[in-house]
Amino acid sequence: MRTHKALATTLATAVAATLSLWALAVPQAQAVPMLQEPDALVLTVSGPGLTASPGVEQAATLSCTPTAAGDHPDAASACSALLGVDGDIAALPAAKGICPDFYLPVTAEAIGVWNGQQVSFQQTYPNTCMMLRATGAVFNF
Repeated sequence: MRTHKALATTLATAVAATLSLWALAVPQAQAVPMLQEPDALVLTVSGPGLTASPGVEQAATLSCTPTAAGDHPDAASACSALLGVDGDIAALPAAKGICPDFYLPVTAEAIGVWNGQQVSFQQTYPNTCMMLRATGAVFNF
């Protein structure tokens, strides 16, 4: 589990460093006004509540600029949800529905860059159903 977290941290640092180097290498006079900084997130879900592999961490990469990409199985829906809240995962609207009332916690984490800003999100939910209701397609992998 710690290996994925270290990988996620390393990837987020590399993305931030690349963006910083790119900003230094391109003179401001040559900057393209419509250029968007890339969004790149490493998403992980871990905990005993995972149904496919209890206790084993699952991870996906997601990039939304200029188009939805990464190994997230539904990158387009995840990007659409994130674009609707300007990348603020905590602001995602919760879906309506009923979840079972049992405690098998899962922790959702996101590390990376969104609109040129570092992103670090971590939240533990009572079970997978409640996590998916709160985060929708973003952590559905």
